[in-house]
Amino acid sequence: MATTTLTPTSATEAPKLIKKATEAKNPTTPTQTSYGCSHIKSLLQAARQQATDGYSRIIQALQKDGNVSGRTYKSGAIVETSAHATYLCLQCPNVSSSRERHRKDHAFSIEACAGFLYCHDCRDFVYDPTFEEIRSGTSTKKRKHSALQPEDRRTVASNTATTPCAATGLRGLYNMGQTCFMSVVLQSLIHNPLIRTYYLSEGHKSTDCEREACTSCALDDLFYDFFAQEKHEGYGAVHMLQGCWKGGGGLAGYSQQDAHEYLGFILNSLHTANIADDEDEEGKKRGDAKDCECVVHQTFGGLLRSTVTCMKCKNVTSTSDPFMDLSLDIKSAPVVVKKKKLPLTNGTTTVKEVLPMDLTECLDRYTSVETLSADDYRCRKCDGGQEAKKRLSLNRLPPVVPVHLKRFSHSKSLKESSKVDTKVRFPLTLDLAPYVSAPSKKQMAKQSLTNGLHKPTAGDEEGTDKFAGDHDYGLSEPVYDLSSVVVHKGKIDNGHYISYAKQSHEWFRFDDSMVVQVEEREVLGAEAYMLFYVARGFDI
Repeated sequence: MATTTLTPTSATEAPKLIKKATEAKNPTTPTQTSYGCSHIKSLLQAARQQATDGYSRIIQALQKDGNVSGRTYKSGAIVETSAHATYLCLQCPNVSSSRERHRKDHAFSIEACAGFLYCHDCRDFVYDPTFEEIRSGTSTKKRKHSALQPEDRRTVASNTATTPCAATGLRGLYNMGQTCFMSVVLQSLIHNPLIRTYYLSEGHKSTDCEREACTSCALDDLFYDFFAQEKHEGYGAVHMLQGCWKGGGGLAGYSQQDAHEYLGFILNSLHTANIADDEDEEGKKRGDAKDCECVVHQTFGGLLRSTVTCMKCKNVTSTSDPFMDLSLDIKSAPVVVKKKKLPLTNGTTTVKEVLPMDLTECLDRYTSVETLSADDYRCRKCDGGQEAKKRLSLNRLPPVVPVHLKRFSHSKSLKESSKVDTKVRFPLTLDLAPYVSAPSKKQMAKQSLTNGLHKPTAGDEEGTDKFAGDHDYGLSEPVYDLSSVVVHKGKIDNGHYISYAKQSHEWFRFDDSMVVQVEEREVLGAEAYMLFYVARGFDI
């Protein structure tokens, strides 16, 4: 049987392994069954002796009196001193002043103050019995967590996560009979930072819920399976589908459905499940769309302001309406005829090219001024029908803004539906400042009173609408980053949904149960049907 021994090396070289043939019929090293993480397991299975010997030498050096290696590191050709703990690579002599990985294939570092092991793949400290036994200086028996010193227990507890390293949420969803419309919306919720935080922090406990076919319980189970289980195969969202069939009305059955319609259904269903009992008056008040405190409205709930100006008396009336997404019209793409040279000949041919449009064009049209006829508008001040100008603007922005591009149109005269295939270019970063309402005088006065430590009372002026930037999440600026894209491929009656989502600065394509990492340019080139933008400052 071949065993591995460690040969002496210089201080600047990594240890070398030499294999010797021996007959070790009775191995003395006990079989290890528990590991700090999967990466430590791979290390110990591949080179246990080398890893433990290297760790032992580092721990012995750190425990020597007068040792300064825990505070010094090399920056270029200069040796510098750090006021903080340094990190010593387990696999080479490198010493770093931060936890940043200095080589891709070197996955472990030792924290110089106490000798704790840091895994760069997990991005966390790990507690492994083998290395902890060496660090604690006991060789006869394993040191239990309860035997740690108080300061060590605090360090281990504050840097310990029960979630396995491989449970990152990157999993596909099985297609259970044309359920791709549901899968793409669920993927957008899984990669929504606010929804993810709510369910991973046990905002809704399925064990305590008594609702039948509860979609919130189904989503809670889905988050648990994605982020607490080391599984990579697809997930069958059976309970979510049952909730869809039971409460979704037209969404029941195995026929292809609209992803935007399903988004509206699941957000309303989650809202119902996460507010107080409908019979409770306080619950009804909190359930109001404008001021609802449930996670759905706190994440997606915004306000639109509609301003109508009478062209005769110039009287201005404003109303605010809640919105959960922005549905934008797509105009028919203009076609340009261009001449193209034929290869290997001197001839030319004409080619029809469809011009794309930008997302900002859709937003400009959505918030542009609209003329109302006297038949459509009645002025209360003039006490009669008058021509007026109407304009929509964003009065209160939510942390997450879903944008729905209306690709499906219906002709009443032809009595048929069709798909608009116009290419819409969308940005990775979206600035909504040009579409935000300017605060009214009443709102500015109210904000001034609030900033002056005087809260408005029942006797103060009315005008309860919050202007842009004045909401629970305190968005400092209306700048949003793209987090998810839903794409519809094919025709209106025979198509398929896929989605893209961003995680840890990387983009992934979700096609039912298949998950593939893709380049950013593929995402930007997709024929988007829905876009999900998250306010800057939230970790996507």
